Amino acid sequence: MKKRSKLIGLVGGVSWTSTLEYYKRFNEQVYLAQGGYESARLLLTSVNFAEILAFQQSGQSDLESEFLAQELLRLEHGGADCALICSNTTNKTVETLRQSVSIPIISLPESVALDVNKRGLQKVGLLGTTYTMYGDFYRKCLEEHGIAVSVPKRETGIQVHNIIYEELVKGAVLQRSATILDEVCSELKSSGAEAIILGCTELPLLRKKMYGQHTLLDTIDIHIARALQFAFAQQDTG
Repeated sequence: MKKRSKLIGLVGGVSWTSTLEYYKRFNEQVYLAQGGYESARLLLTSVNFAEILAFQQSGQSDLESEFLAQELLRLEHGGADCALICSNTTNKTVETLRQSVSIPIISLPESVALDVNKRGLQKVGLLGTTYTMYGDFYRKCLEEHGIAVSVPKRETGIQVHNIIYEELVKGAVLQRSATILDEVCSELKSSGAEAIILGCTELPLLRKKMYGQHTLLDTIDIHIARALQFAFAQQDTG
């Protein structure tokens, strides 16, 4: 008899629009791989994004970390075998959070770095919130894996940040914003980036409206692939 896969814990609500994508894609990927009536074994704790955003805007990373630690403990106590925080920006305190729970936390930046290495890429562009693009946690992770990182000039980066927070997290997916993203990707490509990391889990919502010929790294898909690899490891029949 086939063993059950491990239970994947998700800290969602950061934002709800991208959490919907996580849930849908997890189930689609399990169905595509397993067929039949198979779906993903998930345990979700969904937070109030306004609370997380308040910590980020005030620079209170310690309070944000404490808040997230409580959610991760909910997942651990609920029987999750691993945990994912469904947001690039909110992964910035993963190293600290790993000390709060005994289950593994599958880091999003680390998953992306491993994927970039697997593709044999040397330099990537990074898009996301200003905290992700101009903070050091994401860049440091990539550079530790030997990957050079390019980000847009700050004025352009603020445009991307505003698209995320004023539109995408509220469910607005606009053609004009996809056009802006295409232009930013072209600029990063001209600076030598071999691929562009959509380093915010809301940015993939714009992909279907983009027309540029760019190699885009969808961080939701990358995160899910690594989590499923963990969940189905050593699964066999007996």
